[in-house]
Amino acid sequence: MRTETTRDTDRWATPRALVVCLIVLPGLAAPLEALFVVAPTALAVVASTARFPLGGLTLPKAVTAATALSVLGDLGFLLTRDGWAEVKWALPWLPFELTALLVLLLRVVRRAPVLPAAVLGTLTGAAAVVLPLRFSLRNSHSVLEQSVLGALAATVLALTAVGIGLHQRAQDERRAEAIDRARREQRLHVARDLHDFVAHEVTGILLETQAARLVDYDEARTRALLERLEAAGQRALASMDDTLRVLREPGTRTEPPATRVHGLGDLAGLLRRFEGSGNVRTTLDLAPGVAGTLPRETEDAAYRLVIEALTNIRRHAPAARLVRVAVGRDPDGLRVAVSDDGGRPTGYAPGPRADGGTGLPALTERFTGLRGHVEAGPGPVGWTVVGVLPLDAP
Repeated sequence: MRTETTRDTDRWATPRALVVCLIVLPGLAAPLEALFVVAPTALAVVASTARFPLGGLTLPKAVTAATALSVLGDLGFLLTRDGWAEVKWALPWLPFELTALLVLLLRVVRRAPVLPAAVLGTLTGAAAVVLPLRFSLRNSHSVLEQSVLGALAATVLALTAVGIGLHQRAQDERRAEAIDRARREQRLHVARDLHDFVAHEVTGILLETQAARLVDYDEARTRALLERLEAAGQRALASMDDTLRVLREPGTRTEPPATRVHGLGDLAGLLRRFEGSGNVRTTLDLAPGVAGTLPRETEDAAYRLVIEALTNIRRHAPAARLVRVAVGRDPDGLRVAVSDDGGRPTGYAPGPRADGGTGLPALTERFTGLRGHVEAGPGPVGWTVVGVLPLDAP
């Protein structure tokens, strides 16, 4: 970032130096009073085109210096000898200084904090408005008319600069809010992925380890257990790598890159892994022609509902022996139901967490955002989780 800023600053250094030379060199052939015109103009041009912060110099400080020198130039020029001749040779610098002051006014209104922007914007705008008076008051003919016209024209230009600055300031604030909102959504997305995929595998590892403590040592059974634990650990690491890759992806600003989106076609593999990590059977009733035909957000939400329900079965119903998953269409849209046979807890069973977990609330929020709903409660013989999504969910 520092290299890019330096490159941009060097790129504008040469054109800025040329403009300053064009402003200063004609003043060498002008009377001594040119100092009151050339110096404020040169400083205003440099300040209006520079990139801040420049060393220890900030934009408010540069605007303050340019405005103060412009006002001092007005006073100094007006206090010199009277005569229209001096005004004529000084007029060519007027457009440059006025333009530079308007650019400074726009920049300070857009970039500075609220209080400095209000104070410095008022002072810089006033300096731009009175600038034409530096020349009109030295004219012995039609002083009032020229002064009023010049001040009015400068006022219109200053108000235009203020309006543009306020508009760009509002755009910058909206852009910053959009970036913050995208980052917040990205963090929530990462948290959901960690919960849905990593916690699912870690819970299985924990329960299998706890169950292994209650049985006698058997070499074949232990070898199979270790293979299942290794596979579950590798899947958890892969899910974590996919999730962390979202945070490490370079070049993302407002749109976070998407992690892997699962679909209904992945349910069979999920249930096979679930069966392999414990003494439980699963059945999948997937309506034909559904998988791969729905919006990706809909299928991903359905997959997450199943994985959340399986995680809760492992955690709260370790004695369950049969899990049924049914996915199909109904009048309300896509219906996903996961139920277990309840079973009877035998041996060691971990108690529920004190905070109750965050999986179902997050899942409910996801379904609500897709115009669906989630219900969970006791079923005919065990526990049932049902989610419904409209088929055209975006």
